[in-house]
Amino acid sequence: MAYISDELFNEINMANDIVDYASSFMTLKKRGRNYMACCPFHNEKTPSFNIDRDKQLFHCFGCGASGNFVQLVMRLEGLDFQDAIKQMADRAGIAIPENGTRAGGAAAQQKERIYEMNKLAARYFYDCLNDPEKGRAGREYFAARRLSKKTMTKFGLGYATGDSAGLINSLKAKGYSEADIVSAGLAVSRNEKAVDKFRDRVMFPIINARGKIIGFGGRIMGSEKLPNGVRLAKYLNSPETPVFDKGSNLFALNLAKNSNEKDIILCEGYMDVITVHQAGISNCVATLGTAITENQAKLMLRYANEILICYDMDEAGTKAALRAIDIIASVGGKARVIRITGAKDPDEFITKYGVQGFRKAIDKAMPSTEFRLSLIKREYDINDTDGKIRFVEAAARILASLGDPVEVEAYIKKIAAETGISEQSIVGKYKEIKSKMPRRSPAQTKEAYKKRELMRVNSGRSPAERVSSATLEAEKRVLSLMSASKRLTLEAAEIISPEEFSDKVYKDMAEYMYSAAKKGEEVDPAAVINRFSGDAESENKAGEVFFNREEYTDNEKTLYDLIYKIKQDRLEAQISAEQDAKKIGELLRKKAELTEQQRTKTTNK
Repeated sequence: MAYISDELFNEINMANDIVDYASSFMTLKKRGRNYMACCPFHNEKTPSFNIDRDKQLFHCFGCGASGNFVQLVMRLEGLDFQDAIKQMADRAGIAIPENGTRAGGAAAQQKERIYEMNKLAARYFYDCLNDPEKGRAGREYFAARRLSKKTMTKFGLGYATGDSAGLINSLKAKGYSEADIVSAGLAVSRNEKAVDKFRDRVMFPIINARGKIIGFGGRIMGSEKLPNGVRLAKYLNSPETPVFDKGSNLFALNLAKNSNEKDIILCEGYMDVITVHQAGISNCVATLGTAITENQAKLMLRYANEILICYDMDEAGTKAALRAIDIIASVGGKARVIRITGAKDPDEFITKYGVQGFRKAIDKAMPSTEFRLSLIKREYDINDTDGKIRFVEAAARILASLGDPVEVEAYIKKIAAETGISEQSIVGKYKEIKSKMPRRSPAQTKEAYKKRELMRVNSGRSPAERVSSATLEAEKRVLSLMSASKRLTLEAAEIISPEEFSDKVYKDMAEYMYSAAKKGEEVDPAAVINRFSGDAESENKAGEVFFNREEYTDNEKTLYDLIYKIKQDRLEAQISAEQDAKKIGELLRKKAELTEQQRTKTTNK
C-alpha cells in the first residue's frame, strides 16, 4: 500500500468518529460544540485538548499538538500512517485496495462519471418539471403541497416523465453509454434493454455534506397499484452505487449543517423536511427511506449537540423513535423527542398550526429518558401495588442504561414522587440491575507523545526575508477566515498569492484552498491536514488554522486588514535591511501605494 488517495482518505475519515475513538483514551467533556480533555501529550491539570467532531480534528492549546483523526491514532498508538489508516478503515469496515487508492483507476473514474451523470440528471428532472407541458403533473403536485418556487429551486426538485428512455437519451447525447447510466442507478436493464429507473415521479436530489449529488428519491404520481394488482413503491430511492450509501447519508444535511443551530431535527420523510425548511427552520434532515443507522447518527452529531426526533406519533413512529434514541445513545449522543399532536406528521402540523406552533413543539421537546419513561408508564397502573412495582423495575432498567449520574438521580427523585416508593428503594433496584450489566473496559493509558520543537521559520533567511510572530499570526488568521468561506477565499486570491505566505505549510494550504474555491468545492480540514502527514510540526501548524478562536464583527474587513498587514510587514523588513537610498525610496513608494490600495479596498467593500 504505497499511498492513500484523498478520495479514499475522505471516505475512511467520514466513516469514523474522532470523539468515539478518543473517549477510550481520555475523559472527554462537552464544551459547546466541541469536546475538551487533559492533553495526552503533555502534563496538565486544566484541560486544553480540544476535539472538533464536525471537522474531525484535534488541537491542544497548551503544547500545540494538532492534527486530524488519523494523526491522533498515530500519536496515541505509536503507529505509522499506513497502519493508522488501515486501523481506521477496519473500524469502518472499508477495504483498502492493494495499491492504497481508489483514485487514478477505473473505480475513481467511475465515481466521477456517476457524480457528473447525477448532476446532469438533476438538471434534466428540473427542466422537465419546469416544462409547460411535460412538468404540469409535477408542478400541480408541489402546488398542492404548498411549496413555493423558491423552495423548489433551493432543493433542486424535479419531475421524471413517464417516458421510458427520456433520461437515457439525454445522457447518451452527452456521451454516456447505457452501461454507464445503469451503473449510476439512473436506469435498469430489462430484457437486455435499459429503461429509466424513475418514471412519472416527482424527484428529490440527495446531496451529501460536500455538496455532491449522490442519488435521488422519487415519489410516485399516479396510483400505487397497477391494473394487474402489482403494487408500486410510493417512494423509490436510487440503488446503492459507488457514490450512494443510504445508511451513511442524510437528506438535506448539506443545508442543515450550515444552519448555525445547536441541534438537528430528524424527520422521516423528504416532504416533512422541505416543509420545515420552507417555514424558516433550516436544521432539519431525514433518513433515506430506512431506519436510522449508527453512521447517520454520528454524521448528525458532527454538526449538532443534540438530535431532536420528529417522527409520526403513531405506533410505528413511536417504535422508530425508540430505535433512534437507542442508536443515538450507542454512539454517545443525546436525543429529545418532538411530540406533535393533532396532525399525522410535521408537514400537516405546520399547515394546521403554523411555524410558531411548530417552534413551540420544538421548545417542549421531551428528553429521551423522559419519553421512554412516559411510554412504559402507560403500560402499568401505578395506583396498583403490583403495577407500581413492575413500573419501578422497568424504569430502573432504563436508568441503568444511562451514563450521567446527575440524570439518574433526577429521575429517581421524579419516579419516587410519582409512585410513593422511597428513593432508597429505587436506588437499590437501579444498582441491582446496573451491577448485572456488562462494564466498559477502563480507558487505556498511552505514553505521551514528545512535544514538538519550536517553529524556526526564519532559519536561514536573510534579514530582508525574516518575518515576525505577528506576521505568522496574521497569515494563520487569513487562512482560518478562508477555510470557512469560499467567497472570502476567492477575494483573498485576488490580493495575495500563495508565494506571499512566509511559511511553507501556509503556502501549501493557501494553494489548496484557492484551487478548491475556484472549483466551487468546500474545504475539507481533515484532508488539508492529511497533506502534511508524517511531519508533526507541519500537522500542528495546519491544525491550528482550523482551531482559531478569534471572532470578528466584520470578516471581510478583517481579511483585508490582515492581508495588507502581511504585505506591509514584508516591505518593512526589506526597508530595514536595505542600505541603498534609491532602493529605500522605491520601497517607501510601494508602501504608500499599498496603504492606498488597502484604503480603497476597505472603503469600497
